Amino acid sequence: MTGLETAIILVAFVITAAAFAFVVLNMGFLTAEKAQSVISAGMTEASSSLLMDSGLIGQFGNVTGSQQDVYLQKLTFYIKLSQGHEPVDLSDDKLVATYTNSRCHGEIYATNGTIMTISGVNSDGDRLIETGEKFKVTVDFTALSSDSVDPTGADVYARPYEEFRIELRPSTGAVLAIERQIPAVYTTVMVID
Repeated sequence: MTGLETAIILVAFVITAAAFAFVVLNMGFLTAEKAQSVISAGMTEASSSLLMDSGLIGQFGNVTGSQQDVYLQKLTFYIKLSQGHEPVDLSDDKLVATYTNSRCHGEIYATNGTIMTISGVNSDGDRLIETGEKFKVTVDFTALSSDSVDPTGADVYARPYEEFRIELRPSTGAVLAIERQIPAVYTTVMVID
């Protein structure tokens, strides 16, 4: 082999090594970028959190009868953003709210103002809950049709000594789960702790 042939082979090896190094570095940068976007999405998810700002206020029907006849008509509570967290969009296309009792499960927030109403108490007028803002949530169970729950035709009302659960699931952030057992009811309006 002559020096020229050796030089040509050496140049070919260098070009091949450079191309291979480019592919490896490019894949490394792509992987690092993907990891960074996953971490960023995880931080956004973890840093958006709703909190209840008061107790649950229940409005009951048929309180003069026996406890078997009493039923939860309306539920009111207040929510706020956790301290130091990212704003949460409360629009009806960004928030899913569900209701579950021992007999049925259903969605209660398809459109604001039907079954569940969310209204700003000290908000700036938008549907975004930000630091320092408070929103009032009212769930009217009389507007919840037994045909819109699963299984269809089930009794939608929660009654004394029964548990119920309401979940607010924003598009980003943690789920706010409210689970309570209704105590004995003797007044039309009472706090459910």
